Amino acid sequence: MFPQRGLYFQYDMNELKEKILVVEDDETLRMVFQKALETKGYLSDLVEDGKDALEMVSKNNYLIVFLDIVMPESSGLDILLKLKEADPNLIVVMMTAENTMRNTVEAMRRGAYDYLPKPIDLDDIFFLVERVQKEARLRKKVHKYEEELKERFEVGEIVGKSKKIQEVFKIIGKAAASDLTVLVCGESGTGKELVARALHYHSPRVVSPFVAVNCAAIPKDLLESELFGHEKGAFTGALESRKGKLELAEKGTLFLDEIGDMDIGLQAKILRVLQEKEYHRVGGREPLKADIRILAATNQNLETAIQAKQFREDLYHRLNVIAIDMPPLRERREDIPLLVEHFITRFAREVESSAKCIARDALNLLVNSEWPGNVRQLENIIKRSLVLSTHDTIFPEHLPDFLRSSPGLNTGSSAESAAFLPDSQLDKLLSNGNNRGSLFQIAIKQTEEKIIKAMLVKCEWNQVKVAEWLGINRNTLKRKMDELGIKRL
Repeated sequence: MFPQRGLYFQYDMNELKEKILVVEDDETLRMVFQKALETKGYLSDLVEDGKDALEMVSKNNYLIVFLDIVMPESSGLDILLKLKEADPNLIVVMMTAENTMRNTVEAMRRGAYDYLPKPIDLDDIFFLVERVQKEARLRKKVHKYEEELKERFEVGEIVGKSKKIQEVFKIIGKAAASDLTVLVCGESGTGKELVARALHYHSPRVVSPFVAVNCAAIPKDLLESELFGHEKGAFTGALESRKGKLELAEKGTLFLDEIGDMDIGLQAKILRVLQEKEYHRVGGREPLKADIRILAATNQNLETAIQAKQFREDLYHRLNVIAIDMPPLRERREDIPLLVEHFITRFAREVESSAKCIARDALNLLVNSEWPGNVRQLENIIKRSLVLSTHDTIFPEHLPDFLRSSPGLNTGSSAESAAFLPDSQLDKLLSNGNNRGSLFQIAIKQTEEKIIKAMLVKCEWNQVKVAEWLGINRNTLKRKMDELGIKRL
């Protein structure tokens, strides 16, 4: 069957939205999709099997693909794998009347964006399309501003596809256009300032300055003057009037980093700026208007600071209108390969390195590290490795010693050698006729025991850490230890 294309001609061609592909063997449902999408002004391609779907994806850029799981010639789950191989960034939503947990889990495991049970609710379709479209527009907008404003604004890039970082993207997309205050929380090095910059660059204030102030880096007795400016003679050494950061950020965005370190007396003056939209220079009498958006960030627990009388509760609520929590790197390990690739591309030319990629065992070391310094620490290690590498590849020996000495299966430690049976032990298993028919299971069991014991020793019998390194559930580890009779002596 040839693919059909439905157009809703009351729309101008320039106003038509992105293409959508529907892969469904039921002709009636295909037509329902077509008519529904036309009413919203979307271009739609309709095909009835996986083969045509693969061909269409190779020729077109689709915003989203709706794919039936059950089709006559092939499974939609198998087609999903092939589609993701062809384009890992392709958004695919699975559909099926067989709404089972197994189908759902398998579809998400293979890279589906979402999963819809039949009968299909058109409101669900429209909601998904609009959500994907907003995310796509945000990504395009980020890319556009990175290219156009990189030199002027020194734009950073937030890299990641993990669920937690995608949630951050969604909040940025929703909050950027408003003037509401945003409080970004997270450990040091997680990229809080990048979030603030993204909020500014995607806001109507992008043509005006973005001014960042690190409240922890400026002495408390100087921070007020730094923020509000001062008049000539306001204090000893004030030989001339000086504008503060608020004036410099006029019409734009003021980012107060590490606001938890701000003196509580100065907090009251920031609160007045938020409430009254005006302030005074140090030593000044005339009020100055503040047409700025204020964003703030902290690595502290401000609620605890409030209880300790170190942070004003009223200011906290003024700042925390929209909250963004930046996840630590150890909670989004799936983003580490993307970050490594990004940093290699970004810094290889800067440090005049020939390295263009990273060896798998070196990448495994990075993925399995705890990263107390988060993304900033990873960035610095990649810079260091690029300088030390004399090849086109970063190898484990180019990484810091603390990474190579960490426990794990890819570190060259005793845990790695324990993953294999010695030849003598293997010969013994082969020579025992009673093992016929069960040799594989016996070998696996013995190997499993060696790995678990080695990791327990390395991690000082911390079962939570061992389970994390092995990539299994803590309860699964406990069950295996019981089955194998592994006990701490």
